[in-house]
Amino acid sequence: MGWFPNILKGIIYMGVYITTTMVVPFLTFTWVKEIQVLGVAIVLEQFQYDRIIFWITAFGLLISASAFFNYSSPKQSIRKASFALIQILLNCLYIWSYKFSGATEVKFEIVFEVTNVGFIAIDVQNMVMLYMGVYFLTILLKGYDLIDFILNRDKIRQKRYKITEEGVDAS
Repeated sequence: MGWFPNILKGIIYMGVYITTTMVVPFLTFTWVKEIQVLGVAIVLEQFQYDRIIFWITAFGLLISASAFFNYSSPKQSIRKASFALIQILLNCLYIWSYKFSGATEVKFEIVFEVTNVGFIAIDVQNMVMLYMGVYFLTILLKGYDLIDFILNRDKIRQKRYKITEEGVDAS
């Protein structure tokens, strides 16, 4: 694949990651800030709302940038493996930021007209830890890919450029 399709692929995946790591969580937290159900207001009680949005935005930008470099790199290159590993590590930090910004335990206050009727608490901490386990296995896989690409660098280059025994390009 040439340089232009690689750059285009990187831009497309960067847009996908911007949408999934920044836009969707931002709209979700903005939408659930106050919900009306049958005339009863359910209000988000998180005082750390700004901190949650800050960390989502910060890590979302880093993940999107690393996604561009990951997906615009040639297949089986050391650069692609390095950026894939960096991207997975940033994804771990992104998920971890949900835990420590206060987004894993979301509390809603139920308000009917003027009085506070009660609250709803949603705890997704176990789901975050499950994602961390999956990302740990992915880190091992990407680390193996990086080591494999480094050790088999000459074979990959010969296959990519179709170099013959004499050292002349066959294409």
